[in-house]
Amino acid sequence: MESITIPFTLFILLHLAAAQPRRHHIHQRAHKRNKITVTDSTLDAPTELPEVVVYVDQFGNPVRTATETVVYVVPTPSATPPQVIVTTVQPSAQTAAVVSSALPAEKSTSPVPPPPEAPAPEPIPSAKPSSVTQQTTPKEATQPPKPAPSAGTTRQAASPTSASNSPVPTPNAGSLHGVTYSPYKGSGGCKSATEVEADFALFAKDHGVVRLYGVDCDQVATGYAAAKKYGNKLFLGIFDISDGALQQAVSAIAAGVRNDWSIVDTVSVGNELVNNGQVSVGQSLNALGKARTALRAAGYQGPVVIVDTFVAVLAHPELCEKSDYCAVNVHPFFDPNTPAHQAGSFVATTVGNLRKKLSSDKRIIVTETGWPWQGETNGAAVPGMDQQTRALSSIRTAYLSNAGDVILFTAFNDLWKRAEAHTFMAEQFWGMGGRYSPADK
Repeated sequence: MESITIPFTLFILLHLAAAQPRRHHIHQRAHKRNKITVTDSTLDAPTELPEVVVYVDQFGNPVRTATETVVYVVPTPSATPPQVIVTTVQPSAQTAAVVSSALPAEKSTSPVPPPPEAPAPEPIPSAKPSSVTQQTTPKEATQPPKPAPSAGTTRQAASPTSASNSPVPTPNAGSLHGVTYSPYKGSGGCKSATEVEADFALFAKDHGVVRLYGVDCDQVATGYAAAKKYGNKLFLGIFDISDGALQQAVSAIAAGVRNDWSIVDTVSVGNELVNNGQVSVGQSLNALGKARTALRAAGYQGPVVIVDTFVAVLAHPELCEKSDYCAVNVHPFFDPNTPAHQAGSFVATTVGNLRKKLSSDKRIIVTETGWPWQGETNGAAVPGMDQQTRALSSIRTAYLSNAGDVILFTAFNDLWKRAEAHTFMAEQFWGMGGRYSPADK
């Protein structure tokens, strides 16, 4: 074993000892884990705790997360600035990349997960990426491109503000959780207005906000008609944030809702693009500003937000600071140390950790979270119907008093997606209750 010094290349996320005290498997397998030593001048005595750590590559992009034993030590008077020491046995290629250099300025050309296939105007969202390498880049379909699912907002739109640094009045949380929805058939084609309405008939009454990811397949118009019928709000999305596509998306949204902005809870700009290495933080913020300006001109005065993974936002809090509220995707399943019954604790603790990063008491909405009912095991995270039930129950319990602050993933199984090893062959099977859309039966 050898000790390697890494100046600020790890982000310690969660105090699991306090938040999830029953993780007995952490102690059972502690001899297999890395030990990380952190110098902390605020402590009076050395402390050792299990923590969730985010590893980044040489460009500062998140690579994976893992629970490690972190030893906090008190510095001596001559101690140098805080460092992180990793004791490890033969680090992997990814870890080696982390330890090889300090965290430099962000670079947009380095992907975090395996490089996605060339994205199209509105890429297909791949399976749920993880809290580890959250999220995979959606794959483009030859027919309608698919957006990447996420979780959402509250039942009622917040009072907007045009200035990103001005506080947005907190919208009514509502009594129902949100849900994500994609209007694609298992074959890859677009669902008709009738098929979308039939889908809403099955889930709308149980949810407040319905999150969509783009404007392809005429989904804003079909979603608008169904939401009007069943009394839902829409969390709409601009998936392609390039200049031309962004303006077209704003026009499509205005036309799709017939300028009836009262039904729109939120509009998101991109989905996990910084996490996936598709754009830089600056590009994402620039697109946010342009989208907000275009939407205001079109008559929409509600919240406009960037959606990214909690890993990306912890590394770049400005993604939240410039949004009208903080919108993050948090997937406990991709943490190999989180069993289904602790999913709610994982989400709540992650949100608490994000709160500490923000300069204001800005609202934080979990725009995607859930659990697959089929796929391969990821350590303590096991897919299955019983496990999904426990995970969703745990998440709902964590949000009993503010149900509108979480959007569950997802309304139906997404058969148009591909099963892939890096998402544990679970990509298609996140439908709550294992539910299939009537269009796929």
